[in-house]
Amino acid sequence: MPSITTFSRLEPEPQRPDVSAGAAAPVQDPMWLLARQWQLGEFAGHDGGTPVVARWRGVAARPTRFVAGPIPPDTAVQAPRFDARAAPLETLIEHAGEPLPSTAATAEGLRLAVDTGRLFLRVLALQSTSRDYGPDVVRAFAVPSPDPEVLATLDPATAGYARLHAGRSLDGRRLRVELAGRDLLRLGVEVDQADRAELRAAGADWLRLVAGLFADADPAATSWQPARFEHTASFAARMSVEPTGETTLTAHRYDSDTLDWYELDVNGEVNLGTTPAEAGEAVTRTVMPAPVTAPGLPARRFWELEDGRLNLAALRPAETDLGQLLLIETLSGFGNDWFVIGVDLPVGHLVSATSLVVTDTFGTRTLLRPHGDHRLGRSDRWGLFQHAMPVDRDEVEGVAITNLLYLAPRLAQPVVGPVVEQVVLARDEQANLGWAVEQLRESPLQVGVELSAARPPEPQGDPDAAPDYHLAQAPPPHWIPLLPVRVGGTEQVALARGSVLDLAGGRRVVSSVTALLGGGPDGSLLIPEEEVPSGGLVVQRSYQSARWVDGSLHVWATHRTRVSTGLPPSGVRYDHLVG
Repeated sequence: MPSITTFSRLEPEPQRPDVSAGAAAPVQDPMWLLARQWQLGEFAGHDGGTPVVARWRGVAARPTRFVAGPIPPDTAVQAPRFDARAAPLETLIEHAGEPLPSTAATAEGLRLAVDTGRLFLRVLALQSTSRDYGPDVVRAFAVPSPDPEVLATLDPATAGYARLHAGRSLDGRRLRVELAGRDLLRLGVEVDQADRAELRAAGADWLRLVAGLFADADPAATSWQPARFEHTASFAARMSVEPTGETTLTAHRYDSDTLDWYELDVNGEVNLGTTPAEAGEAVTRTVMPAPVTAPGLPARRFWELEDGRLNLAALRPAETDLGQLLLIETLSGFGNDWFVIGVDLPVGHLVSATSLVVTDTFGTRTLLRPHGDHRLGRSDRWGLFQHAMPVDRDEVEGVAITNLLYLAPRLAQPVVGPVVEQVVLARDEQANLGWAVEQLRESPLQVGVELSAARPPEPQGDPDAAPDYHLAQAPPPHWIPLLPVRVGGTEQVALARGSVLDLAGGRRVVSSVTALLGGGPDGSLLIPEEEVPSGGLVVQRSYQSARWVDGSLHVWATHRTRVSTGLPPSGVRYDHLVG
């Protein structure tokens, strides 16, 4: 049957184009609202106030002891002191070797020796002397002429550089050795009495510049473990004056390019010898809590539109997807109940919280104990961003250490130079062994020289004669065979430097020329089998530089590892005929 449907609605008719009054939503009688809240008991509600002031108390201790390399368990050492704020943490752990050698007997560090020699001449020119002593210094400490035997082992670029600067340029290596034993250079000429103070000042300034540039407080102490191709180092801080107040952090297997707190584990098996005088100081911070903001959270203002970038209603989580369910419930129901407290802490310190007192809008103060406090009793609740203390090799995660954070003095992005040395470790399933292939070698000019891996051609055989029988074919140049061996009579398997058969039937140990593999045929190369993955491993050496917070420039050599993209077959054959 026919019907008629009608609609009725109320529509506002504004009297003026100004909408500020409606957008403000003013309240005509705010005292009535406050009285109504008092009448209903809202002021007596539990946790009904909004936090306005938070006072955080804690302890911040600066690490004062450092040891490069692994430390045996149950060891107490008197580690040397160090300043954790003087240089980035990367320069302390990653630095490998001494960029400027202490001897001029070889060609190592030749380019750097010439550059630092020029630096000394510039520093000397700034002094007020009666005459120019620069030529005298060059004659006394010039770059020595290389021996013909040494020149024969150098690449063409380095050999030409050595011949060019021999006897013409100041050698920073010789100059450093001279100034290490005395403060006034022995020039072989008479130095005016009034100029000796200037020469001493020039030498002291030059030594300070070189030492600050390379940050080589202890060049002999290196964290690099050549057998495992990773860094290991430990440092300790004193959190309290109690006998058990020392906390030691250890980077057991650092091999990436980002050094932060999560690379460090708490090591409870060693003691580095901190004293009660090195204990940390109490830190107090009073801040204003700020509400947490994120897409999808409820808007805090009355007329504010919700953020449309995240539509919680469009999420369709599965029944077993607890993560999305917790996210939806937190954002929609409790999203505007979270506050964040920004605490300004000193960089390079080990920090633990003591208490947190929160004052709300009603003047109520609430004391919060840190997670893991013994006064809260045993707590098995989960946590994030926590250090761990390994107690068993089978349990990699270890025991979670609550209420502890190390603010690492790390770099945001250092300037990384080109690769100067590169070695590829791979497995050869056809030859049933492993290979350490040297592809780049660092020259005395501190640049990478490509090593040839081309095998010499096979000699042409006589077609009228019988072919020659070869037991095995030699590997390509700079291919070092790695053979599995038992370590110390145990079940552990390691890859050791192997030997190959020469044409005379004897054995020849393949030597290495890169510093990454130790150099020479000493046979000391012993790599744990698990360090060479099936896909291969690339080990690289490069130089990095960065400026620290005080403006100082730091340069250091470091090693990096990454997964290999593949290696061509070695071409090694057994029991073959040549003819």
